[in-house]
Amino acid sequence: MPLLFIIALLLAWPTFGISLVAWFVVLFFRGKQQADATARRHVTSEVIEPLFRGRFSDFYRSLDIPHKSGTQVSEESAHQCGRHIMNYISHNPSEAATFIRGLKKWATKGSGTLCDPVEAAETESKYDAKEEIHLVSYRAIEALMTQNPLQCFSSVDLNAITQYISAIESRARLQPN
Repeated sequence: MPLLFIIALLLAWPTFGISLVAWFVVLFFRGKQQADATARRHVTSEVIEPLFRGRFSDFYRSLDIPHKSGTQVSEESAHQCGRHIMNYISHNPSEAATFIRGLKKWATKGSGTLCDPVEAAETESKYDAKEEIHLVSYRAIEALMTQNPLQCFSSVDLNAITQYISAIESRARLQPN
């Protein structure tokens, strides 16, 4: 009986053995891809979060967020909202790239540093040039409100946010590069 088992293993090795080797190769590359994606997210959050310097409520308030009539946003809610927006940006590499491009746009020429996010959002509002900073932030709010019913965003007017996003994207399409 043991002899038959050994013979069966020897005969099955060419097909079964190759499939095991192929399975381990696929498992190795899939693990490497997941590790690379995790590393990219970690690097992105290490780059984005320090830019805010803990001023999440100031950033949120500088975005001209439309709220439902008669609602007030507390300092704690504004801080939570700003932190959620920062987390969304840092976990979405394409949005982070757009956000960084906006910070570079509003940075002091020749300084070599990025503009402060609060200052960039205020400057976009001041010059009625709501582009990268507002667009990314509004998309973050829209995604967070539709995917997660977070209490801190309960006073935000989601329909107005959606309209703002459409207007900014339309304006961006019309502008020559």
